[in-house]
Amino acid sequence: MNDLQARTQYEAWLLEAVYDVAGVPVIANLPDQLVYPASGAPPVYTTFVAVKMGGNWRHHFLEAGAPLVFVTSFKLLDMLLEWVLERNGASSTFRFSEKIKSLKKGVTFPPFFDSKPWISDRLVGIYEYLEPLRGTIIHSRHFHTSDGTLCVAKSKSGVVSPEVVINADALRNIAVVAVSSLRYVEGSWVMNAYTEKHLRHTLDQLGHLHGLPSLGQKQPVFLTVRVCLTLSDAVTVDLQRIRDDIARILPGHDVVFDLRIVAVAENGEKAVGYLFPWEELQDKEGQLCKLTADILCFERPLPENFDIQAYRSI
Repeated sequence: MNDLQARTQYEAWLLEAVYDVAGVPVIANLPDQLVYPASGAPPVYTTFVAVKMGGNWRHHFLEAGAPLVFVTSFKLLDMLLEWVLERNGASSTFRFSEKIKSLKKGVTFPPFFDSKPWISDRLVGIYEYLEPLRGTIIHSRHFHTSDGTLCVAKSKSGVVSPEVVINADALRNIAVVAVSSLRYVEGSWVMNAYTEKHLRHTLDQLGHLHGLPSLGQKQPVFLTVRVCLTLSDAVTVDLQRIRDDIARILPGHDVVFDLRIVAVAENGEKAVGYLFPWEELQDKEGQLCKLTADILCFERPLPENFDIQAYRSI
């Protein structure tokens, strides 16, 4: 792992900086997006957009730097797969064709991939598809860019193939897949339910490159759902109602949500917050019913924007 980190640190750093993916697909620390008032009124859904101040240097860089980003993404993927081959006892080689041949024969990937062959299969497919395009960018001039879109043609023995168009979104997805795969393998990122869906969806967006069947992953969305209750010895939350409301508000999406419970005393002088992660909820049907004495481990500070005096209406 130390060898893998050492050989990939520059390329990973560059791609994370260009696309600001050091925190992606790590879930952003957003306010609660879906709030159920204690009055029983319909929930209030609010979307939040992160706005960054200062010059947008990344956009300007990508307008001209798409070839560099492409080559760097390929190199990161190449070093990861080369490391896998070395772990399997394969002889070191600079020939991409030999690496691809060895990978397609079948190799043992690190433990992270044991239950996720859908990742390694698609990484190899993307690697094989991109290799001749990388050769064009490095060794010839059969490519051009326009506003972050890279147009590049395979060229071999004087024969130039039709152009392949890799738009800005696809280029970002290639970089995110390469960085994510590395970070999960070397352990600095930990995959959870949402981040797995995020990677599955990203790989589906690159189906035209890896050529494998779609994983059928809908666009994943993460929410924190807040339910306001009256403080008592027990809490009861209708999970099915939340799921039905989410399906209505965000149709066609695959939603993962954490549940925040805010319980306020009837006199409004005391409030307690609890946060249940998705892993505690995903297999539960119907209602969540718990004694407060049994959920002390889920107690968390109240949200910063919570007004204890007006909790019944927010």
